[in-house]
Amino acid sequence: MIEGTGMGGAKLASDLSVQTVGDIVPIPSPETPIRNLAAHQPNGFKLASVSSRFHGLTTAETIMAKLVTQITLGVDVSKDLLVIHHWQNAQTFTLDNQSSTLRQWLKQLSGPVRFAVEATSSYHLRLVELAVEHGHDVYVINGRQLSHYREAVHVRNKTDADDAWLLARYLEHEAAQLRPYRPHSRKAQRLWGLVMRRATVVQSRQRLQQSMREAGLSIRALITQFNQLQIRLDRIIQQLIRELGWWNDYQRCLSIPGIGPANAAALVAAYHRGAFSGSDAFVAYLGLDIRVRESGRFKGKSKLSKHGAPELRRLLYCASKPAQTHSRFAKYHQRMIEKGLPKIAARVALARKLARIAFTLINKEETFNNRAGAACAAP
Repeated sequence: MIEGTGMGGAKLASDLSVQTVGDIVPIPSPETPIRNLAAHQPNGFKLASVSSRFHGLTTAETIMAKLVTQITLGVDVSKDLLVIHHWQNAQTFTLDNQSSTLRQWLKQLSGPVRFAVEATSSYHLRLVELAVEHGHDVYVINGRQLSHYREAVHVRNKTDADDAWLLARYLEHEAAQLRPYRPHSRKAQRLWGLVMRRATVVQSRQRLQQSMREAGLSIRALITQFNQLQIRLDRIIQQLIRELGWWNDYQRCLSIPGIGPANAAALVAAYHRGAFSGSDAFVAYLGLDIRVRESGRFKGKSKLSKHGAPELRRLLYCASKPAQTHSRFAKYHQRMIEKGLPKIAARVALARKLARIAFTLINKEETFNNRAGAACAAP
């Protein structure tokens, strides 16, 4: 990073090209002329080049240059071990995934450090939270995106060390397209975790019912326990929404026809997980955006991107059925059918509309009843 000072300093800084080899070096005095910058480097530090379009001007220009090499680390996370690749020096090492070990290591890091970590259940959260606490930038990489990136750069092997290297390379080359992780409160993290665990309970119950039905066995008592567990989870989820101060947002979602308590809780939890620029970004976060494939005369079949948690798409798709009892939603669904969409695709389109409406209501702090016409007017 180079910062300009004095007359024309900002312009000078933008035109200055400095290439360095090393870690952290002393900051030159603001009065140091640019032509003498190399003389102020410590022994052993190599200044590869210093150039400026302002070289040779008679007007005295000064700068303050802060020469820092940013460190990029790729981290493959497992329950007990971290495999870390240092991109700048091409070294790979391991650390125990323990809080005390991580704190001691993070304190030893100097200069700006950024981490690329693949989301792995909840095992990555300890490192992510501690790294953010120490002031480092952390990028949580989607596993599906990393898999496609692996194919794009022709990486054949898949080991922990290879994954750490790939994460470091991905961050080093694609950082401009990524957003650093922003920590959520403990309660917000717990709310999201419970929403996902509720999905596990529902899916497990459905699979068990189907499997035992084919075997002709009764599991009524077990299903009762599943139902009781789901009720307990719903109560805790609603309590967390109250404690987080999101109850009004929850009620706004409930005002939408077809949206029940589980749908509303998931939508509120998803809305507060990021700073979305608009409803399009929210829909993309849910994985309900359309991916188009066209090249020349070829027009491929449009499909959902299916990014993000599948549970939110499932809940919205389920909500699209009762939502059709509302006249405007019923008309919208019928228009999709008349356009030639299959029934499932028409329901997905309605689910997407429900997500847009939920985002708009929360964002503008309104309820569906107060703006029913406006909420359903857009196709």
